[in-house]
Amino acid sequence: MSIEEIAVRSIGDLAREVKALTAPGQHWLFRGQADGRWMLSPSVHRGYTPQQERYLTNEFRVRARSRYYSCPMSNDYPGWLALMQHYGLPTRLLDWTYSPLVACFFALHPDYVPPTSAPDRDACIWVLDARRLNESQGFEPLIFPLDASSYEPLIEPAFKNRKELNTVGVAMAIEHDPRIQLQQGAFTIHSSRTPIDAMDGADQWLRKLVIPNVDIPPLFEELTLLGIRKYSLFPDLAALTSELRAIHAPSNG
Repeated sequence: MSIEEIAVRSIGDLAREVKALTAPGQHWLFRGQADGRWMLSPSVHRGYTPQQERYLTNEFRVRARSRYYSCPMSNDYPGWLALMQHYGLPTRLLDWTYSPLVACFFALHPDYVPPTSAPDRDACIWVLDARRLNESQGFEPLIFPLDASSYEPLIEPAFKNRKELNTVGVAMAIEHDPRIQLQQGAFTIHSSRTPIDAMDGADQWLRKLVIPNVDIPPLFEELTLLGIRKYSLFPDLAALTSELRAIHAPSNG
């Protein structure tokens, strides 16, 4: 079966669809994407070989300590992977959030639209039934922290030449940074190179909320009016500066 797609044109539409999904025992996660055609695959699986992945992770570990003073212990691979993801290194983690509004922000904010994107693109919010995905991959139908022992076989091959399980797991982010707390973060860990939306049974754990191109500007304005802004999700001066420059453009006079 194909993955269900539903058009979302306003915050009211989004709230209605989220409410319709809500049921006891379910844990939905959300991911906003600026282009609805992108598949659900982590950055290191977009053109990097397994050898390149190990090169990236191990060189980062060797060189990070002189630049960052709260590095994980050497064998804390989940901690290292989360740190790498946080600072933009290509990893096998894919970011999700418990908040549909946060996901909507990342789908709509102009800063997350690549220059090569088509001007007539639709945005989207992916909705993931985390427990059902975990169960389909042979894990318990629960969401454990990223450093849970059951996820070690998914993470270690990013650092060592180990056999891949070829599965995907859903993990809670460990709140080592205020940004993760504010963005209500979670991850999928990808040992498999098959995008989640192309896996067998994907229609059982995925929904796709499509934001038509014409509705992107007014929906982004609604988000802004509700206080979902860059500086409220990224508690640093760079985000504050970026947002203030966007709000207060120079006058022609």
